[in-house]
Amino acid sequence: MKKVYMIIFALLSVATVVAQNNVNVNAGPANAGEFNMTNIENWSGDGANSAALAIKWTGSEYTWVFGYKFDGEKTGADMINEIVANNPRFFALEAATSYGTTVGGFGYDADNNGFTLLDKNGEEMTPTSDGLYLISGTNFDDYTSASDADYWNSGWMSKGYWSYNISDDPATKISWASTGCSGRSLTNGCWDMWLFSPFSGGSNTWGDFKAVPANQATAIEGVDAVKSVASVSYVNLAGQISAEPFAGVNIVVTTYTDGSKSSAKVIK
Repeated sequence: MKKVYMIIFALLSVATVVAQNNVNVNAGPANAGEFNMTNIENWSGDGANSAALAIKWTGSEYTWVFGYKFDGEKTGADMINEIVANNPRFFALEAATSYGTTVGGFGYDADNNGFTLLDKNGEEMTPTSDGLYLISGTNFDDYTSASDADYWNSGWMSKGYWSYNISDDPATKISWASTGCSGRSLTNGCWDMWLFSPFSGGSNTWGDFKAVPANQATAIEGVDAVKSVASVSYVNLAGQISAEPFAGVNIVVTTYTDGSKSSAKVIK
């Protein structure tokens, strides 16, 4: 009997990795009949075919939509990685498994002043140059955003998980993906839709579709533009500010020469 239970558990584990299924895909965005590819503002990639990537965080009222252009054979993972690489405010937490790429987290710099991801020890993580946070294993529950103003959800076993859904027309039908994003072959006009499904602390449903703003150039951006640190300050749990770190927990606030800021929690 024990052997039977072990086999069942193993099969369920494989199914979870291969297909990041959803809880309820039928109740799509209320404006799905009015929102289509022509409404997308933020496009990545190049080619004659178009696909949409829709992300619904628990902290957002809307389901945010990116666009992707491509030719030839592309997967759902290709679309995510190329959109992340093209958008400095968009991030993904991923792990490579024997079944392909597993996505455990999505983040977005909603207040446009920098995004910082913390590990389970409160230490700041460093993404790749393409905006990916890559880890070994699937301990996606261990990671948090340093700022509550940014969108972030990650999970696998305890917090929740990212439900992976696909559609050719979200106004009529949304289905759970029968493969992981690495095994998903994109077609012209398709939609890949990700909804974070928490295990506790509330629910998450599709909000209205909303176009992610197009990347905007600024006066300091250019081939040779460099953003450097202007100042660093430390804030303790009592709200005191110092140029030197306090003993214990600190929020490190870094101000850059372009006026933007980033924050991270550290322990001294």
